[in-house]
Amino acid sequence: MYVRASAGVALTLLLSGPAAAGAQDTTKPRSAPAMKAGPMDSHMMGPWKEMNAFHQVMAAAWHPASEKNDLAPLRSRGKDLLTAAESWAGSKPPAMPASCASAPVRTAVEKVVAESRALVALLDAGADDAKLKAALRTVHDVFEIAEKGCGGHGSHGI
Repeated sequence: MYVRASAGVALTLLLSGPAAAGAQDTTKPRSAPAMKAGPMDSHMMGPWKEMNAFHQVMAAAWHPASEKNDLAPLRSRGKDLLTAAESWAGSKPPAMPASCASAPVRTAVEKVVAESRALVALLDAGADDAKLKAALRTVHDVFEIAEKGCGGHGSHGI
């Protein structure tokens, strides 16, 4: 931005920078606007990347369903839940904590996949809200078994 000004004003503007002149400084990256807190903000992330990815999809469906009886996110993201579960089951657990690779955790992860498949089948069949909520609760509860076994933070939600 070029501004015609007297030498004194120009020197003042030069010394005080673009903010003082009312111009935006485009040489520095802008900080991101504050984001609204989401369901995952109150949850600690675990040591397993794929577990965390599943947790994010689960939270997006679980919290609206359990807190507001809103099943729209579940209906729109049910297949994402299954995809994330399958990705988690196909991934290698982290080296630490060693409990992530334990038989009980691996069994729970496989059960998360099976229960997620059953949930998607209910969604595809047009099941009623009560059946969907019960199936989602099962997926959630089995997820928490795996999460706790892998050094996660434990129970949250209803």
